[in-house]
Amino acid sequence: MNSFKLNNDFTLKVYTDSIFDCKLKCEAITISIFKKSFFEQKVGLVKSAATTFGSNVEKNFAKEIKKLPKNFELEGQCIVVETGKKKPKYLFNIVLDFIDPKNSTKFESLMKKSLENFLESLNNYSEIKSIAIPLLGTGFSSGPVNSSINILLDRVLDFHNKGKMIHLKELHLVNIEEFKTQLIVKKLKEILNENAAPIAHNLEPQLIKKKEDNRDELECACKLNDNIFQKEENLHNKENLNIDTKQCSWCKQKLKNVKLIDCGHLFCPSCCGDIKENKIKCLIPDCSHNNDKTNIDVVEENKIEKTCEICCEIYDSLKVLEKCGHELCTDCFKRLFESKPQCPFCYTFYGIPKGIQPSDGKMSVINEKFSLPGYEEFSTIVINYRFPPGRQTENHPNPGKNYSGSNRTAYLPGTEEGFKAQKLLEKAFENRLIFTIGISVTTGIEGITWNDIHHKTQIRGPYGYPDKDYLKRLFEELKAHGIE
Repeated sequence: MNSFKLNNDFTLKVYTDSIFDCKLKCEAITISIFKKSFFEQKVGLVKSAATTFGSNVEKNFAKEIKKLPKNFELEGQCIVVETGKKKPKYLFNIVLDFIDPKNSTKFESLMKKSLENFLESLNNYSEIKSIAIPLLGTGFSSGPVNSSINILLDRVLDFHNKGKMIHLKELHLVNIEEFKTQLIVKKLKEILNENAAPIAHNLEPQLIKKKEDNRDELECACKLNDNIFQKEENLHNKENLNIDTKQCSWCKQKLKNVKLIDCGHLFCPSCCGDIKENKIKCLIPDCSHNNDKTNIDVVEENKIEKTCEICCEIYDSLKVLEKCGHELCTDCFKRLFESKPQCPFCYTFYGIPKGIQPSDGKMSVINEKFSLPGYEEFSTIVINYRFPPGRQTENHPNPGKNYSGSNRTAYLPGTEEGFKAQKLLEKAFENRLIFTIGISVTTGIEGITWNDIHHKTQIRGPYGYPDKDYLKRLFEELKAHGIE
C-alpha cells in the first residue's frame, strides 16, 4: 500500500484490490452506473454491488431517483444510497454514459463534472471519514487510463487545496489491476515532488514519448479487464490460474508465456515489443543492463503467438469475428457470446440476443382510425402488451419471488416508418427484449418494467405526441439491442 499524507487531516491511499474486498474497511465505496440501465445492467461494478449488497441497493437507488424532479439531467450526478451494512454503509453511484473514447473533450468534461459532484456530495455526510473509489471511466466505458488519472488527481488535489474537504480523512484509490495502481503512484510522486524515477530515464526524449505511447496501447489492451469481471473471475482466479504463470516485470500481468531476457527480468510479449521497438535492453529504469552499450537484440519477435485482449492469455491463434475483424480466444468467445452475441470491443452484434422478459406475455396490434398529434393525416397503430402474474425464474434477479401482472398500451403513427417500427418491436418482443424484471424507476417496486426501448404510452402529453424525433430514437434503441 502507498500512502500520501497531504497534511495532518487528509491522506491518499493507493493499492491494488477489489473495491468490494479492500484491505481497509471504509465507510463508503464508489461505483459508476450507466444512466440508461442503472442496476438492470448486471455487469462490472454494478453486478458486484448487486451481489454484495443484495436487492436493497436497487430499491434504495430507485427511491432516490424518484425524488428527483422531472427532466433532471442525471449524467455526471452522484446518487448516494445506504447498503444495509455497517461498513461500507454508503454506496456512491456516479452516473455515466457511454462516450466514444476518441471524443476526448466530451469524456474529460463528463469525468470532471462527475468527480466534482462526487466530492461535493461527500460533504453532506459527516460520518464518512474514508471512502474507496476505483479509476472510473476506464473499464466498461473504455476511457483512456492516463487522462482519467490526471483528471481524478487534479480534481481531488484541487478540492483539498481549496479547503473544501470538510469531513473526509482518507481517500482510497483502489483498482483491481496492478498497472493502474503503479501509474497512479507514479503520477502522485511527480505531483508531490517525491523524486520519482522517470519511466525510462536512459532513453532519448523522442523515445520516451514513444514508450509512453506504447504504454497507452498496453493499457487499452488491458482496459476490458478493469471492473468488467469480478475479482474471482479475473486472472487471479485460483481455479483457472495455471501454476506455470509468471508475472511481467513491467506491466505486472500474470501470463503463461513470458520471456526471460539477459538481465534476468521477465516480460510479456507486449512489453517485449516495446523493448525491441525502442532499441533498449530493459524497461526497468534502474536495470544495469541498460548501461551496456553493445547493440545486441535481446528480444526475438514471435510472429505466431497472439494475446487475447480479454483474458490477456497467449495463444497460437485467435478467433476472428467476421463482421468487425476483432480477435479473441475461443474460451472468451464462448463465455461472452453465450450471454450476448456482441463484439466486446466495438459492440457489433452477431445475431439477436435473448432477454429475460417473462415468456408468457402476449403482444397484440390493431390499426385505429384516429390520428396522433403531429400525424393528423395518418391512422394510429395501437400496441398492447399483457403479462399475467408470475414467479421469477433463475435468470431473474430474485428467483422464486412473485411479481404482479402488467398491461401496457403504446401508440405509433400509421406512417411507413411507424409500420416498420411495429415490425421491429414484434421482433424484439419475440426475443424477450421489450421488458425485463427489475426495479421500476417510477414506483420503486420490483416487477415487470421497460427494458430501455422507450414507448409512447400516451396519445398526447409528456409521454405522448407530438414528438418528431421519437421514431428516430426508437430505431436507435432497437439497434442497440441488436434489432434492425
